[in-house]
Amino acid sequence: MSEGLEVRRVSLVDLLISIGSAGLAIFSVPTVLNKNSQVPRKTASIPSASILTYFVPLFAISGLDLTAMTIAGQAIVWWLIVALRPVRKLG
Repeated sequence: MSEGLEVRRVSLVDLLISIGSAGLAIFSVPTVLNKNSQVPRKTASIPSASILTYFVPLFAISGLDLTAMTIAGQAIVWWLIVALRPVRKLG
């Protein structure tokens, strides 16, 4: 009986993390689509994309499949930002 409750708790955690991650990915899409948008520094964007990419298999291995998928979506958006948006000149 307690095993079933534990599975539900993990599923709830998976769902809650996924909602937050999907929201971040969705709100980042306009940066990719807007040709006039610029990123402050590639030095911030590349590590963000790399870290998100690193976490995808870790969440998948731990059984948080929905979270792994939404983090993968977020990583894709960040890599698109790195690839497509110009760097804003500071100064």
